[in-house]
Amino acid sequence: MGAVLRGMRNPFRHRARAVVVIALLALVISLLALLIQAALAGRQQIAGMEARVRTLIELREAGAFGTGGFGGDKPIGEEHFSVDTLANVWSIPHARHLARVDEYVYKPDIDSSRRNAYAMVIGLHPGAALRAIGEVDYENARIVAGRALSAADQHELVAVVGRLYARQRLGIDDPAVFARTERQVVLNGQPFRVIGIYTTGNDFGDNHVFIPIEPFRALYRPGAKLSKIFVTVDSVAHVEAVVADLKRLPEADVVTTPEAVSTARTTLGGLAAASAYAAALLFAVGAVLVVFVMVLSLRERVREIGTLKALGASTAEVVVQFLAEAATVSALGALGALLLAAPMAGALARLLDLPVSFDGRAIVLILGGAVVFAALASLYPVITGARLSPVEAMRRPA
Repeated sequence: MGAVLRGMRNPFRHRARAVVVIALLALVISLLALLIQAALAGRQQIAGMEARVRTLIELREAGAFGTGGFGGDKPIGEEHFSVDTLANVWSIPHARHLARVDEYVYKPDIDSSRRNAYAMVIGLHPGAALRAIGEVDYENARIVAGRALSAADQHELVAVVGRLYARQRLGIDDPAVFARTERQVVLNGQPFRVIGIYTTGNDFGDNHVFIPIEPFRALYRPGAKLSKIFVTVDSVAHVEAVVADLKRLPEADVVTTPEAVSTARTTLGGLAAASAYAAALLFAVGAVLVVFVMVLSLRERVREIGTLKALGASTAEVVVQFLAEAATVSALGALGALLLAAPMAGALARLLDLPVSFDGRAIVLILGGAVVFAALASLYPVITGARLSPVEAMRRPA
């Protein structure tokens, strides 16, 4: 027990050095844990994105480019892309393989008084994925403030806006401010209460307004017209058969985008790789830092070790002393990391645009990093200290 207590007290023989080392170690461990989280989150997003895009089929009006028309662009009686197309989709032979079908109606929204004010008002059923125009990963829009549209909003005048839209038209630069304010957006003369802010990671995708499809129809009167229909197939194996059936619909063009994921995969993959490399570098820095402190401690205590051995201390006691010292330094570094990780998680998430948070996983990574650093740092002092004879240690210069 005496060896353990000596080891726990040893780091504080030089208090200034101990404070500096523990502060640096806390910074390293907290960043290490959060960057590992970021790397894992990036890879998980890539995997999820590939799975979604590979099973997603987009239908738009035949001959249309991009968002398609909004009604009135074809003579009455001619086949057109509308809610009738939905019924045709559900009636195809392979409709049992359709996991989900979402219909969308779009309307351009331009405000000449604002920079980059070209936006899109998008009507959709509450609960449908927020698929922003021009976004590579159609379902990557995530809520950063407030909430998404819910089933209870089916007939409500509520809206979810993009981060750029919120900044330029509502004056909300920081989504954190959103909770303390109530904002409205006026569409075609009708005020809509803003209930959430989303982001896709790019300005074009973040410049839209999502509202429930029923209020959209009442506001813009597109009739039965639709702009796009998104079909999600239950598995990759059924995509080809579903596409073949959908192509028989004369009023619709079928677009599959398995190749579109490549751009987002490159971006997210780069972020994940950068996070992994940075984590590896931080791991090396942290390990070197603790090892250096412990080697310095050994050199300072060589004669002390000789004295202890001459007084009858066993090799095991010397080993326990250094293990306790390394564990104390690392544990205090981990405690500091726990205090730093929470504020750093938000800043890192904003910087990398990845879901990095201070949660149970971060705590496990921080504690795990501390244990590993303690184990690595104690190897050399333990081995060297165990081999020292009392005579050899006493001959070493002080």
